[in-house]
Amino acid sequence: MSGTFPGSRAVLAAAAIFLLLGGRVLAGEDARTLLSEAETRHRTRSQEYTGELTVVNKDGKVRKKNWRSFRQGYAGDAKSLVRFTDPPEVKGVGFLSLARPGKAADQWLYLPSMKRERRIASQDRDASFVGTDFNYEDMEEFDHKKFGVELKGEQLLDGRPCYLIEAIPVEDGGKSVYGKKILYLRKDILFLVREDLYRRGEKEAGKRLGLSDLRNVGGHWVAMRLEMTDLKKGSRTTVLLKEMVFDRPQPDDRFTLRNLNREGGE
Repeated sequence: MSGTFPGSRAVLAAAAIFLLLGGRVLAGEDARTLLSEAETRHRTRSQEYTGELTVVNKDGKVRKKNWRSFRQGYAGDAKSLVRFTDPPEVKGVGFLSLARPGKAADQWLYLPSMKRERRIASQDRDASFVGTDFNYEDMEEFDHKKFGVELKGEQLLDGRPCYLIEAIPVEDGGKSVYGKKILYLRKDILFLVREDLYRRGEKEAGKRLGLSDLRNVGGHWVAMRLEMTDLKKGSRTTVLLKEMVFDRPQPDDRFTLRNLNREGGE
């Protein structure tokens, strides 16, 4: 009698594949499974960095800005605070975004000239964020649960194989300014490296977000360069991330309206 039992070879083959995937089965490369796995792998308790922004308009005029960014949580439960540090005309401007599961984030902008915060209304979500090519919706953490997603195939990007995923906002996920997003998810590390953004009614992408200069910082993958391009206007905003820190405990009141106003008055 053989020393193996029926189906043992199939079991061993499946086990080998399981080990090759690092102990995680990706369920036939289903889009939702891939995005859930990506969120699990890259989730951190918090993140801090200094951002150097360069805004180049269609005529080639260059403007530079700097900010400090703080985030607690990740994706659907993220809280974030951005504070501009220079030049003088934007110094002290602050932005607070609080994610809400299944809904658009609550957002406020603090302007030192007004000495108070202004809530960002739903009709303003496509407005430019402090003169950049990012709008207010772009400043939210991406939460795949607010989208219907479908795997559309694979494509090379900068020589790296990527999953191509179509993400269409669901009606109860909070009204989006976009009709769909095409996501490029790098296969080897399941990291988002590009988003093509289609506004409602558009047949071609109006904007593109590129994430590059990927580094492993303290065991966490991060893109140290973000570039948002407005493909219609011909302008672009580049953000270089520096002084990156993960998982540092955040003050209890950092992500509050009271603190948004208090820090802005310093």
